[in-house]
Amino acid sequence: MSERLAVPPGYASLMLLDRQRHRERGIAPQVARFAAGLHAVHLTLPEFVAASRSNPIVFSQTEDRSWQPLVVTGFEPGRNLCVDAAGDWLPAYYCPAYVRRYPFCTARVRADGSDMQSVICVDEAGLADTPPHLFDARGEPTPRWHELQRFIEEIDVAMRQTEAFCAIVAELDLLEPFEADIHPVRGQRKRVSGMWRVVEARLNALEPTQIARLMGQGHLSRLYAHLMSLDNFQRLLEADVARAAAG
Repeated sequence: MSERLAVPPGYASLMLLDRQRHRERGIAPQVARFAAGLHAVHLTLPEFVAASRSNPIVFSQTEDRSWQPLVVTGFEPGRNLCVDAAGDWLPAYYCPAYVRRYPFCTARVRADGSDMQSVICVDEAGLADTPPHLFDARGEPTPRWHELQRFIEEIDVAMRQTEAFCAIVAELDLLEPFEADIHPVRGQRKRVSGMWRVVEARLNALEPTQIARLMGQGHLSRLYAHLMSLDNFQRLLEADVARAAAG
């Protein structure tokens, strides 16, 4: 392959999954602890409603000027309020597919002289000799791998849906930068910046044909889930205050 693989947030490294190199390897115990230092996590469109019940959902602009949704899990880099002291996800908070997919991800690469193709990559730090194995001693896929592969491919489809959704949101000029100024019941107030949100007044002012388009694509409900999720900044701040008080 001609491209270097970009390492996603929280991953230690990335390489192409190989049946021979990774035969008789399984998923390491407590593997989701890799996300214990992530204060924001990538989110896909199908997850908006579930995530909105516990966490704020915001938008962020990438280096190539495209947009991506994130679920906010903390207020400071390196501090995830949705995990316990050991780094395991707390049941009170939605655990994003990004976390559940680890140590795998997909990447678009180009083999020399060919078109772009999607490949499955792995962070070897998330693998161990622990069964069930992904591939047997001959490098043949196991039932466990087939199960994981379906999940990875489902997330890949969801990511493409999310890209299309974000492109429409940008086309309609619905986003504005904002700061979350949060006042806890106890402790000091906090201000979180660098985020974008949908402007509800702009959404309500869209033409009927534009509203119908959003409804037909299933996007309108996701936009309102995003707006309602912003109330969860207060909930997350209370968790921050409680954790600080507990030492």
